[in-house]
Amino acid sequence: MRADPRFDWRRIAYHALVSRALDDVEETTNRNRSSVPREHLVLYQFSARGHEVAQAILGSLIDRQHDGASAYYRSRPLLLSLGLTIEDALASPLGRSGGFSDGRDIGVVCNLPNKNGPIVLPMSGDVGSQYTPAAGWAESIR
Repeated sequence: MRADPRFDWRRIAYHALVSRALDDVEETTNRNRSSVPREHLVLYQFSARGHEVAQAILGSLIDRQHDGASAYYRSRPLLLSLGLTIEDALASPLGRSGGFSDGRDIGVVCNLPNKNGPIVLPMSGDVGSQYTPAAGWAESIR
């Protein structure tokens, strides 16, 4: 059986492992042996554990210039596979300027405009809030 050419498994594994590593950084001990959440560096940590590979696969299939994705607060693996930088993924949950929310949000919601590839529509932290923008995007296409 031949490998499906639509899937770059090294890239998919890379994004899944980066997402898991970012979760680990946010959840576990740092150099000082105190956890990042207890130090209040990351006020809200929303793990994507268990979702990494599926989201990285999805991201590998959303690859055309006018493709759009509607994500939610546990979508970091998808966002990484669509172009979110590791720097932005680290800076934003810390509330630092320079991250995609520029320190103004909980750090796991963003939009990802991309002139040369797929677009991630603006996100909200509310459960299920990704459906309204997605339906609007689909309706506007129709």
